[in-house]
Amino acid sequence: MIDRFWEFLATGFYSGKLPKMPGTWGSIFAAVLIYFFWPEDLMLQVSMVLITFVLSVLSSHFYSLNLGVKDPDSVVVDEIIGMQIAMLGLKATLPTVVLVLVIFRIIDIMKPPPIKMFERLPGGFGITVDDMVAGLYTNIFLRLLIWRNYV
Repeated sequence: MIDRFWEFLATGFYSGKLPKMPGTWGSIFAAVLIYFFWPEDLMLQVSMVLITFVLSVLSSHFYSLNLGVKDPDSVVVDEIIGMQIAMLGLKATLPTVVLVLVIFRIIDIMKPPPIKMFERLPGGFGITVDDMVAGLYTNIFLRLLIWRNYV
């Protein structure tokens, strides 16, 4: 029962078990959640990120231990927290959420330095923190686009 609970959370309510591109499915799932449930209040946003961080580290750690795989492809809760960090301080309008989704996926796939280095952290931290940094890069990049009036 507990293993199923961690699996449910780690796989982003099983969105990470969809075929071919689990990270993208998890990010799309996160985008939908953010669009419909993202609060405008920054303190509530930060609270959501903190709760997701704890759940991400724990669920990805226990689920990967259960599978015997260091970073299973089906774990996408890390994409969810990455997308949340990408949206910190921003209003969840449809154009913003779609742009964050696209930018986040590009950065998460390319893993510019030093993102890949964070994958070496142990357990759920290694699974989670690299996507958090990708989310931070996305947030900064989007803010630069907004600042330069490209968005």
